[in-house]
Amino acid sequence: MMDDYLVFKPKQLNIILGHDNVGKTYFINFYFLALALKHDLKFVIWSGENNHGQILRDMVQMYSGKPFKELNERQITMFSAYIEQHFTFVDNSTLYKPEDLLSIFEQTDADACLIDPFTGLDRKMGYEGNYQFLNVARQFVNKTGKTIYINTHPNTESGRSSNLYSDKHEWAGHLKAPLKDGIEGGKSFLNRCDDMFVVHRLVKHETMKYYTMVSVEKVKDMDTGGKHTALDEFVLCEYNNGLGFKIGGKDVLQNLRYKEPKQSEMNIDTKQEVKTPQNALKPQNNAFEDYSINNDCPF
Repeated sequence: MMDDYLVFKPKQLNIILGHDNVGKTYFINFYFLALALKHDLKFVIWSGENNHGQILRDMVQMYSGKPFKELNERQITMFSAYIEQHFTFVDNSTLYKPEDLLSIFEQTDADACLIDPFTGLDRKMGYEGNYQFLNVARQFVNKTGKTIYINTHPNTESGRSSNLYSDKHEWAGHLKAPLKDGIEGGKSFLNRCDDMFVVHRLVKHETMKYYTMVSVEKVKDMDTGGKHTALDEFVLCEYNNGLGFKIGGKDVLQNLRYKEPKQSEMNIDTKQEVKTPQNALKPQNNAFEDYSINNDCPF
């Protein structure tokens, strides 16, 4: 169902919009992992608000299909090593100018890049500065063939009481998803991007807080795939106890996960365990230090 609306395409400038604390980064990591496993794509991620270990921990849990605390050291090493064949993480201890970060992206063999969030860059503020960045980003995707995803926030007005569901609505009193025109920095982002989608969640709703709501607001070229969601329509992604999402009741990653071989499929003579995938990268030391998993809801 998600594939009907969101389609990965090379050489694109894509915008992700959402309020703070709705789980945008978690959804993005899930979406990228699904693309990596299904289509063998590679990603380079700069996340100014989440470090390498936190992101990798969530991905390991999604890919393994097991709570992180139930995995042993060998499994964690194997899963993280495999994931790091598809994902490169840019050090977030440095405040990057857009041109410097794009230069780092260009040096990788990634198919797609993530800037998370745009407000975390050392950039010129205001309308002119936004257009300057977007022009540079457009030039980058045209030159390299890589796709850029930019995580953004809405303006202040989108978070005020005027943007709450009305008393007659089933979600009365809860904050609505931001409108595409309400992106922080103005319509320059909407004008210059190829595709744009909104990630939202009713964080204080008793049951809906477990559903991430995705609406697609712009698809520049529908002939090559993708389409808009209807007005007030969302693709509902059900939180799956830390194992990614279920969409339409189906665990999206179920058929893409690593499957532990049966004893009969292993080398009985040597009792050799399954090896880490060939040429796998070793994860950074202490990548998971100080991170424990909460399977209730990570948002």
